Amino acid sequence: MKSMIFQLAAAGSLLLLCASAAQAAFSFTPRVLVRGEYNDNLSLTKDNKESDFITTLHPGFNLTWETRPVTLSLDYGLRFRYYLDHSERNEDSLRQSQRASLAADFNLYREVLFLNITDVYERVTIDEGGAGGIDNDLINLTDSNRLRVNPYLRLQPWRTVTLRADYIYDNVWYERDEAIDYENHTGSLTLTKEISAKVQGWVSGSHSLHRPRSNDRGPTPDADRDFDRSDARAGLNWAPTERLSFDGYYGKGWIDYLDRANQTLDLYGLGFRYLLGPEKTLGARYDITTSFSVNNGLVENKRYEAFIEFTPRLTSRWSVFYRESDYLILDRFDETLGVSVGGEYPWTNKVGLSYLVLLTRHDREELGVPSEKFKRYGTRLGLYRDMRIGRFHLGYTWNKNDSDIGGNDYTNNIVWAEMRFVF
Repeated sequence: MKSMIFQLAAAGSLLLLCASAAQAAFSFTPRVLVRGEYNDNLSLTKDNKESDFITTLHPGFNLTWETRPVTLSLDYGLRFRYYLDHSERNEDSLRQSQRASLAADFNLYREVLFLNITDVYERVTIDEGGAGGIDNDLINLTDSNRLRVNPYLRLQPWRTVTLRADYIYDNVWYERDEAIDYENHTGSLTLTKEISAKVQGWVSGSHSLHRPRSNDRGPTPDADRDFDRSDARAGLNWAPTERLSFDGYYGKGWIDYLDRANQTLDLYGLGFRYLLGPEKTLGARYDITTSFSVNNGLVENKRYEAFIEFTPRLTSRWSVFYRESDYLILDRFDETLGVSVGGEYPWTNKVGLSYLVLLTRHDREELGVPSEKFKRYGTRLGLYRDMRIGRFHLGYTWNKNDSDIGGNDYTNNIVWAEMRFVF
């Protein structure tokens, strides 16, 4: 199946679109990115570094199609990479080079019955505590495809009350052998009430069936176990002024493993956003959520974040965050404290500076594995010039990992130049 899932989803959406092409708003934007770079540490190692010149050719297109019953957005590209001295690393096959994102919304019946389909084929991080760095997508990564099919029913029995019923099918596939593919079937019911012009409350309940594919090559033996899960939540959104808004929720999750002890989770979140001016937004969030790791099963995440965003002229986001990751199948606990500063600073309408700075401190404790603490620094700086046919971009990327396990230290320098043509 693998990457064919995306192709089938895209083909099905396009066929349905063809049946409703009348009065459609259509746009098709092809593009090509050509990039050359020198990377002095391909595998992010302390010793015996491998360096190379890499050429990347990335053709693609973006398609949007809006009709009365359907809205489609498709971004598809092929990324070919060629190494001057390490041709065995070349990525020149269709399977290795595909990157795609599909989103389709169908209004099936009179603003009551809808169908949403999304499919994303991309490269994702295997282990957040593993090696990595800005612009180095060769280590600790795997291709993945995530398909979601979501038919839902939306009713408004009273003017201030909305009832929504969802069925969600998720199919997640990873390219690496040690990863755990899975399917999820989820049914949920959400009731939303407009309490006043500034306050909205909601309650929801869901039940899901998690069915991973058995994998004897994974690092955690019980991470591929089936379980059923029930959730109940209640939340409130409050916007006291046009500039200020709050939201919060509290809930419980009950996980029923077929052959393990059951688990109960407290899930809640609280956040606010304040519009400082026409181009600045200040905010903060605290959430306890769960996620599926690529190869270690279910993870409970606690995340604190404070941020400021600048849009649309500067398009920047600065944030400070703290995250705790408790692996529920594995006796492992990670803590991450970090700062992220990224965006663009235009000097003129065509020329400007792009920047990204990531600073993180990571502590990892796992039963039976030596604990590790590391600090990771990463910076990418670029100069760009926009032209009628696209953008020329020239830059430098630096990464450093400073671990208390000496063998895990590394540095990485990348010098790059790229030209993006948009037609």
